[in-house]
Amino acid sequence: MSTELTSKIFLVVPKLIEQPTWGGRYILQTKDWTDKKLFKDIKIGQSYELFSGIKLRKDITSSKHPSFTGELGYAMEPGKVFYSGDRKKLISIAKLIEKNPQAVLGEKALKKHGKQIKILIKFTQAKGNSFQIHVKEKDESLKWRFKPESWYYFEPGLLTLGVKNDAVWDEYKNCCLKINEEMEVLSKHVRDKKINFSQAKKKAKEIIRKYNPWQYVNSVKTKKDDLVDLSSGGLHHSWEESDKKYPLGNVLYELCLDVMDPISVLRCFDKGKLKKDGSLRKLNIKDYFKYIGRSTKINNPKNHFIKSQVLFKEKDTKIESLLKTKYYSLDKISTNSEYLGEFTKLNKSFHHLFIKKGKVKVVYNESEVSLTKGHSCFIPASIIEYKIKSLSKKKSEILKTFVS
Repeated sequence: MSTELTSKIFLVVPKLIEQPTWGGRYILQTKDWTDKKLFKDIKIGQSYELFSGIKLRKDITSSKHPSFTGELGYAMEPGKVFYSGDRKKLISIAKLIEKNPQAVLGEKALKKHGKQIKILIKFTQAKGNSFQIHVKEKDESLKWRFKPESWYYFEPGLLTLGVKNDAVWDEYKNCCLKINEEMEVLSKHVRDKKINFSQAKKKAKEIIRKYNPWQYVNSVKTKKDDLVDLSSGGLHHSWEESDKKYPLGNVLYELCLDVMDPISVLRCFDKGKLKKDGSLRKLNIKDYFKYIGRSTKINNPKNHFIKSQVLFKEKDTKIESLLKTKYYSLDKISTNSEYLGEFTKLNKSFHHLFIKKGKVKVVYNESEVSLTKGHSCFIPASIIEYKIKSLSKKKSEILKTFVS
C-alpha cells in the first residue's frame, strides 16, 4: 500500500439500508439523492457512514460529483448489496488498513480496537423497534457481546428509556411472556393457514392492547440536538412511533461498536411484528430480565441525557464535545466563517467527518474533498493536521468522530 493512499482524504461511500416498514426519505433528501435511480421510490432506514466494511472513493473529490453514489443493502437480505457505479473506483477500508494499520487507524484506535474499524456510525430514520437492552461490559460472554451505543437527535422524536420506578418486575416479565405465548399461537395459525396475514395483524394488535407493556417503561420525548448515551449497557430502550406528532419517526446520528445484533440485542417484546409467512423474530425474554439494570439510577431517563461541553469558542466558530466514552468520541464544529483553521490530531486516531449542515472543503497538502450536507469523509491517522474551509454563507456544522 503506497504512502500516497495513507496520506489522502477519502470520500466515504455510505451503505444505505432499505427498510420498507419503518424507513423514510429523510436520509436521501439530506444527501440530495432522491433522484438517484438506485434509490428511487424506496424507504431508507439507515445509512452506514462508517463500519468495518465501508468503501471509500479514491478518484473523485466532491460529494456533488455526478458519479458519486452509495451502496444499497437490504435489512432482510444482508448479503444482497447493489452499487450502480464502477466498483474498480472503490477501495475498501479493510484493504487500506491491511498494509499499514498504524498509518490508517492511529496508535489509540489500534490499542483499543485492534487492526480494524470497530466503530459503527449510522445516520438513522427509525420507527417502532423492539423493547431491548445491550448487556453491560462486565456481563459480556460468548453468548452476549457488549455493545455501547449513543444517539444524537437531528429532529424531535419519541422513545422509551428505562423501566418505571413503580413497576413490578415480575408483572412486567409475565406481561412479555404472555404476549409472546399468544403471538406464537397466532404465528402457528398463520403457518397452518387457519387465518390469513391481515387477520393475524389485527389479532396481534388486540393481544398487545390487552397486556400493554408500555405501562412498565418510561415514555420520553426528545428534542432536536438531544444527546442520549446508552454506552454503559443494561438499560431498556426502544424507538417509538407516533405518525401524527412525529411523522419522521426518530432521526438521529448513532454511534456504537460494530457488533452484530444476534449477539448483542436482547429483546423482550417485538410489538406484534410477524412476517407474511407467520414467522416471528426470536425474543430473549429470560436473558433480558436477567441482565437488565434494576437500580433507580440506571432506569431514570435523565441520567442518560447528556450535555455538550464547549472546548473552543472564538468569533463565529465553536467546537463542542458531544460524546466522550472509552470507546468513541464525537465533537461538533460549528462556524459561520469561511475558514475554520488547522486541527492537530493530538489523539493519534483516524478522524471521520460528517456534514450535518452547510458545505465544507477539507484540505491536507494536495489532498482535498468537498462535502455537502449528509456526506462524510475519512481521514487516516497519518495526516497530522488538516484544514476545514466553510463553503457556505450560512452556518456549517461538522460532526467529528475519533478514538480518544
